[in-house]
Amino acid sequence: MRTVIIILLTAALFPLCAFAGPPLLTDDTGTPGDKKWEINVGFTVDRRDDETRYATPALDINYGIGEYIQLNYSVPWVVLDSRDAGSKNGLGNSEVAVKWRFLDEERHGIAMSLYPRAIFNNPTSSADRGLVDNGATFRLPVQIEKKIGIININAEFGHDFRERGGDEWIYGLALKYAEIKGLEALAEVYGTANNSFKRHETVFNLGFRYDLGESYTLLASAGRSFHSAPDQPNLLLYAGLQFRFGK
Repeated sequence: MRTVIIILLTAALFPLCAFAGPPLLTDDTGTPGDKKWEINVGFTVDRRDDETRYATPALDINYGIGEYIQLNYSVPWVVLDSRDAGSKNGLGNSEVAVKWRFLDEERHGIAMSLYPRAIFNNPTSSADRGLVDNGATFRLPVQIEKKIGIININAEFGHDFRERGGDEWIYGLALKYAEIKGLEALAEVYGTANNSFKRHETVFNLGFRYDLGESYTLLASAGRSFHSAPDQPNLLLYAGLQFRFGK
């Protein structure tokens, strides 16, 4: 709960352009544009005391319908190295989402979007083997963005409605510095919490985006949990490429 309060106070001090999403965990209000594709192919690491989880790769596909709507499909190939059970791998959960940006910063002074998402098991044995959570999840988050001086600020807050297990809250605050042509410096705090906010996992990430050309961008980030507990991530990594094409 203390971390959530810090995030909300920070957002108030910096009164909330698309910049979040890979390599960060916090999502943004941006869309690719009408009939344009944006595809992120990444490699991720989530290391904890008793296991390390890899996505090799993590595939994130986005398509724009008009200037305000984005369709999204994402799925990873998961490799799990466990201290007790050894190594196993398989197809991760599929995610299908639709983003609607209903406020634009240029017209309204602030950008806001809704990004409902369905997360579900594929018809494989991954859930039975413990590679992914069993059951479906419906995520309903809202994103808010604004540029203040030389810093872009993006906040996200939402709720996970889970078919099995307890529901969760999600929250994030991301910042971007993009005053150097072709380079974006990124930072975020992102977390999940149970309904009462008594149990939570909060991480920070530092990263960058570097344009390799008009249609290709290098993505990278690294971070860890604020807490030094066995069940918290002590290393988070993302490295990947973004491909953009279309009309």
